[in-house]
This record gives sequence, C-alpha cells and structure tokens, in this order.
Amino acid sequence: MAPPQRSRRAGKALIERRNFVGLAGGLAAAVAFAPRGTLAQLYSQTTISRAAQDARREVGRLGQRADNMLRHVVEGGSEHDAEAVQRFRTEQKVLAHGLVSVLNTRVSEDDWLLIVPTRELDLVLTMQPLAIRIAPTADEVEAALNQPLPQVEPLAGDTAEDVLLTIVLDALGVERRVALFEQLRNDRVLASAAEGTAAALKSASYGLAALDLERVMRAATTPEMIAAITDNLGTGARYRLYKSLSVRFVPFVGWTYFTALLLATIYYNRDTTAAVLR
Repeated sequence: MAPPQRSRRAGKALIERRNFVGLAGGLAAAVAFAPRGTLAQLYSQTTISRAAQDARREVGRLGQRADNMLRHVVEGGSEHDAEAVQRFRTEQKVLAHGLVSVLNTRVSEDDWLLIVPTRELDLVLTMQPLAIRIAPTADEVEAALNQPLPQVEPLAGDTAEDVLLTIVLDALGVERRVALFEQLRNDRVLASAAEGTAAALKSASYGLAALDLERVMRAATTPEMIAAITDNLGTGARYRLYKSLSVRFVPFVGWTYFTALLLATIYYNRDTTAAVLR
C-alpha cells in the first residue's frame, strides 16, 4: 500500500492535470466556435488599424515592383544602356505614383511608422527630430520625377571612386566641394564600398555593382556621415539631404529605388566617364 503522503501528491497531480485538460479543452472550444473573423478583429483593434494593414500590404507589393525595376536596370547594363535608362524613367513614374497615392490617401500619417521595414527604422527615427515627413507629398514626387539625370564630367585626376561619389552627392542634393570630398575619401567603410562598386562596374558585374551601391548609400547616410557632409553647407542642408531619401521612398522600400537611380545615372554618363569607369 502506498504511503499516505505519496497518495495525496498523486491525487493532487491528477486533479491539476484534469483541470489543465479541461481548461485547454474549453479554450479550444471557444476558438472553434467563435464567430469567424473575431480573432482577426481583436488583432486589428489592439495592434494595428485595418487601413495600416492594407497599406503595408500594398507598399509591400510596390516594393516588389521596385525590386523588379532594379533587376531590369541591372539586366540592361551590358548592351542596352539607353534602353535601361528609358525603362527606369518609365517604371519609376508608375512606382512613385503608386507609393505616394497609398501613403497620402489610404493611411494616416500617424500610422506611417507601422509600415517602415525594420531595416530602415534607424534611418526614420533619425529623421523624426527634424520634423521631416517620411513620405513625400505628390508635388515633391512630381518635382523629383521631372528632374533630368545629371551630366557628370570627371575632373582632372578623378578616380572611378571620385566619379561615383560625385554621382552619390548629386543624388543626395549636395554640391561637390574639396574639403567634403576629402572627408568622404578618408572614411574607410565608404571608401571600401566605393572601391567595390568601381571594380564591379569595370568588370560589367552590374548585379554586384547594385549590391555595392547599397553599401555605399548605407555608409554615406549614417548619422555621423550625414553630419560630416552637411555641417558646413548652411542651414537646411541636412533637411534637404533627408528629403532626397524620402522622395525616393527609402523609408518604405529600402534602397532598391535609390540604387536603380544611381545605376541609371551611371549608364547615362557612360560616355563621359568611360576613361575612369571602363
């Protein structure tokens, strides 16, 4: 015969087990017989609005369009520069118009942060103290779309990396200056990314060049580097730089659109930069 204490412990464990099984069964039944959509409604009410969910889904689809646009630009680099540039100009209009419509008409500005991918959250949180709208207005997008791609003329003694940095600064709305250029050249992370991009372009490895261009942009837009770039450029320079990122929807689709712009600019200037980039 089992000792009394052992019997009591066994009996208590059996009761607790039955209670747990009963509770689990009750929860399962509650879920099974709950009205369809109840759980989804609870989720949307307590965590994220339906409008924000729909906007996230649509921005995700447009992000895939941006990926395809970059792929088309990459594929056109070997033999069809002019076609790749023209296709970029056409596709960016569809992409930008779609994004600006979703973000400005289908979701509240208060919910924009819910749509930002986690990879770009640090960038967006850095922009917030400057009171910058992380999504551009329709007028800002139209102004950006109407800007021609820049004509780049290498200066005497320019290296391939110097030409790339010139193109990057232009895309950021920053004028090339001697002291600023020296700062960029001396940043080891940025210099390494620029060297990798130049090597990829010279070997016609345009997919690799696209990846390295993203490295360049991430290195060029750290808070420390942005401070170094803009500190001596007068009031509003930092604001304008961040606006150049928002108008290409970097906070929402990452660097894909911006990278396609840089690569199209490189193709567009291939004749004038051939001496250093080929």
